[in-house]
Amino acid sequence: MQKRVQYIDIAKGIGILLVVLGHNDMNAYHPILHRFIYAFHMPLFFFLSGIFFNPDRPFKTLLKKRFDGLIKPLIFTILLIYGISVFFGKMSFATAGGRIFKSLYMTGPYLNWVQLWFLPLLFLVNIYAYFFYKFTNPIKKDWIRWLILIITLWIGMLPLPHTWPLEIEILGKSLSLHGAPANVDLILLAGFFFILAREIYRHLPEAFFSSKITFFASAIILFGMVFTLDIPVDFNIRLYSSPILNTIEAIAGIIFTLSLSRQIELYSERLTRLFKYIGSLTISIFIFHVPIQEMVNNKLNPYIGQNDLTVILAFLAGVLLPIFIHEFFIKPNPKVGAWFGMGKVKVVEE
Repeated sequence: MQKRVQYIDIAKGIGILLVVLGHNDMNAYHPILHRFIYAFHMPLFFFLSGIFFNPDRPFKTLLKKRFDGLIKPLIFTILLIYGISVFFGKMSFATAGGRIFKSLYMTGPYLNWVQLWFLPLLFLVNIYAYFFYKFTNPIKKDWIRWLILIITLWIGMLPLPHTWPLEIEILGKSLSLHGAPANVDLILLAGFFFILAREIYRHLPEAFFSSKITFFASAIILFGMVFTLDIPVDFNIRLYSSPILNTIEAIAGIIFTLSLSRQIELYSERLTRLFKYIGSLTISIFIFHVPIQEMVNNKLNPYIGQNDLTVILAFLAGVLLPIFIHEFFIKPNPKVGAWFGMGKVKVVEE
């Protein structure tokens, strides 16, 4: 049903704007805003990615689509980073090769652009969801599937305090690593929100997100928890400080975003078009916004210092310049577009 898809696309636009703002240098002087964003922005993206997940498609088809839409952009971006560093900077081939090899670990600290950690995890979550449904589809009672899902959430949170850092010993040498390779230690936690999306979306009545009661109730819960509770969360550094409360807060944030998106769809055609357009460029904005914001911050700091104006200008650059890159570099070049999954798959798709 097109209308339902439309407000989900709006939510994608809102979500990626929150991601850009959350990766700005405003945490030191706007901690509440920072905590508000981090309360639900990553669960929101896993949720939006799972709404239309189809566990009945052939596994090879799923694998290829997700590889094209998630892993190919990751590979292209890593090669682009170090290719530019070698040919237009002072980095040697040996240094670049070593850093590319390091990037294969695929957790935040080992990637030059830290936000890229999300892409391999979402790829693995899709595979996990496929096998979750293969295992649970024979179960006739929905409540049993929900119980299994909650148990996997609980299991998924158990290793997090021990994987950041991850202490291991190889050939008599002790190593301290950050996270498990390709973020596999986050699969069950991220997979909970991914699978929850499909389960909720299939069972909720059509009017749920249109309801003003849903909108205001979710807003009260979300803002109330953010302003009164000290329960920080950050998937990237395995911080999930209060399993029950963080999960409730994330679900409230997801419902609030979808309800807000539905209200925008109902009452503002211009905002609908704007957020849908931004949402359609999620992957390009996601990949390029961090280095662009860092560059703008570094350029502005000597002249105007670190303040709200710096944040706003860096935020605008973090949104508008990736759009420029997409429209004038990625979109017009089919070979480059193919590396970004254009015409094949999006981060969130039906």
